[in-house]
Amino acid sequence: MQKGRDTLVEITFFLRNALLLFAILTAVFLILFPQYEEVLVRLGIPLLSLLMFLSGTLPFTETRNAFWRPILAVTISLFLTVLLQHCIRLDPHEYPHLALFCAAVYMGSAYAVIQPKGTLVFLGIATICAGSVYVDISKEVISRTNGNDTLYLVKGDTVKMESYFIFCPMSGEESGEEIIFLERIPIRYETGSIVTFDDMFFKAEETHLTSAAFFSDLDNSWRIVPFPNKTQKNTAQEWKNGVAGENITASLQRNLWSTIKTEIMGESAGKKRNSVIAVRVTRYKLGVMVWFGVFLVAFGIIQLFLKRNHSVQTTPE
Repeated sequence: MQKGRDTLVEITFFLRNALLLFAILTAVFLILFPQYEEVLVRLGIPLLSLLMFLSGTLPFTETRNAFWRPILAVTISLFLTVLLQHCIRLDPHEYPHLALFCAAVYMGSAYAVIQPKGTLVFLGIATICAGSVYVDISKEVISRTNGNDTLYLVKGDTVKMESYFIFCPMSGEESGEEIIFLERIPIRYETGSIVTFDDMFFKAEETHLTSAAFFSDLDNSWRIVPFPNKTQKNTAQEWKNGVAGENITASLQRNLWSTIKTEIMGESAGKKRNSVIAVRVTRYKLGVMVWFGVFLVAFGIIQLFLKRNHSVQTTPE
């Protein structure tokens, strides 16, 4: 019985070291060969999930603590995973990401409960993986228009985009930015105002400030006019969610809780002053979780080094 237990500990310990090696190789591979990111994700997520699960089991096989501790770790991981699925509603093809999130939380919970030597290192790795999964599955393409993730801009134009306005400076302007984000100042619609949206007429039921999306106000603030009269047709204005305000590009880039990534997908080969560019804008949430995990790993490695150095100095000759 004891021999079989020792064999299990050795196998799990080997896989734990393989986890560290795999994490390092993955990071290096992504840096050197970013074009293979999709293939690496498809092959690496199931393997990484398995390694994390086995690595999280190691503290319970090495120590003979109370039986409730592994149950607590499993409960925490399942609860957070179910909560994540409830909030984001992942599609079936995204379930491998959910499994990786569960395994990462399980490993972090296991080491936090048992608190063996090297807790911070593995807790940091778990935070990096769980945070990376959350950042990836919660990302929002905010440049989506009419089902297309790409927004087409003529240089010098200002276009509304969800909660912001986006401005593409002319080539000759010294703005320092290829794309500039402007704040959205809501428009105030008075009771009785007539607007058009998708070739339909609507009448304001109450005075209100516009939301970013028309359908957010539809139930409470607007009533459809099925047969508008001549006066309503002549006075109707196209609905707008706001007007462009101040430049908020810097504040979005320095936001601690979310970041905005702007990708220039292409540019027309016409005249520079009238050239059209294709832009994709993506919002990533809670990227700070990943950096917090990196901090835990770095601090844990320093802590282990100091402890080992102290033990060597205090060992009698």
